[in-house]
Amino acid sequence: MRILIVDDEKQLAFSLKDYFGPDGIEADIALDGKTGRQKLEEQAYDALVSDLRMPGLDGMQLLHWVKEEGPNIPVIMISAHGEIRDAVEAMKTGAYDYLVKPFDPDELLIRIKKAVENHRLTLSLRAGKSGKKATGEMIGESQKMKEIVRILGKAAPSGATILLTGESGTGKEVAARLVHNLSKREGPFVPINMGAFPEHLLESELFGYEKGAFTGADSRKQGLFESAQGGTLFLDEIAELPLHLQVKLLRVLQERKVQRLGSLKGTPIEVRVVAATNRDLEKEVKEGRFREDLYYRINVIRVRLPPLRERREDIPLLAGAFLSRFSSDMGRKVEGIGSEAMDFLIRYDFPGNIRELENAIERACILTESDLLQSRDFEFIAPREARPGLRGEGAEMAAEEMGGIGAARTLEAMEKQAIIEALSRNANHREKTAAELGITRRTLLNKIKEYDLDKGN
Repeated sequence: MRILIVDDEKQLAFSLKDYFGPDGIEADIALDGKTGRQKLEEQAYDALVSDLRMPGLDGMQLLHWVKEEGPNIPVIMISAHGEIRDAVEAMKTGAYDYLVKPFDPDELLIRIKKAVENHRLTLSLRAGKSGKKATGEMIGESQKMKEIVRILGKAAPSGATILLTGESGTGKEVAARLVHNLSKREGPFVPINMGAFPEHLLESELFGYEKGAFTGADSRKQGLFESAQGGTLFLDEIAELPLHLQVKLLRVLQERKVQRLGSLKGTPIEVRVVAATNRDLEKEVKEGRFREDLYYRINVIRVRLPPLRERREDIPLLAGAFLSRFSSDMGRKVEGIGSEAMDFLIRYDFPGNIRELENAIERACILTESDLLQSRDFEFIAPREARPGLRGEGAEMAAEEMGGIGAARTLEAMEKQAIIEALSRNANHREKTAAELGITRRTLLNKIKEYDLDKGN
């Protein structure tokens, strides 16, 4: 934990610094408000402890600046002037706590720890509302998965930017969460999918904005970079980021400061960035859709998550884990997966990867009439001709049951039919449909336009 102590009483300030050291609190000192503000502009802190009465820029002015323009951190005020009105004014302005000199340093230590803990909890709750839950788990005994876990384990404590690549549904967010957990960072894990936000909202979500920055900006709002202070920001589908925002992201990564919309100053951040994409970024750079300098900035440690068809030996482990979770959540006694059904799951290519396997197990758990999942419980996944022991007439029946997918002659027809059925299952909800198909909302909208599926909706 790192804090800033601003107090013109030099002996007190350095005594507190020495006292807090054994408790793992690193304290910087500023002997006046102006120097304190400068330090807050240049470096990231978990909390501010400030004297109230100081020459020049006093503690109350510094508090006002922090709440209006400065970093989003808790502030504890201290003063030899124990007037009630000072405490009331400080608390009204946004101070987390207030102590009167002389005070017990242990009491201040307790209040600092409590302030930082509560602040981090608030950030975590906000991050949970902003982000989606990870799908699947980092499960696997295949050599590929063991090597990936080894690399991520070595990279996690370093703080280096990590680029995760791979098809949709291969578990990139799960890998990012693993990196965060292994890094032992105290701040929250904050995920954002670049393709899930309209372009005009993405900038304010990432970087925040000041009051009055644009019509409707009635109050100051911190962006997700600030929400992830001391933690990890997961930039999913980074290739969806528009070029003009790529420039701003590059500046943030280089300067370790974020500039809110409507602000002329940057706010220091200490955030670990993990980026992910299912696109070929080298191709995107070559064709001018992704900045080369940003590519090199995020491509420090690169890890490719393999598709499920390249690690079929992990399917029984994953399927078993999903079955255990869903049967427990639903209160249903589904004890396992039959051998024929497991054989089919292992042979099936799973174009939607882990996400598709997870959804298949969940649906089978809901609809099964048995305490053991059978091959018939997975008939919705693929045509019957793909299953062991089914041929001829049964295959033709299956094609009809699949709404034409099994009889489709082209990849385009299969894709169109898959989108139509997914839209129907999700009552035309675009974001839910995109999530089920393992594509971004923007890609889905482009496909809907391409196949002229908006008619009648």
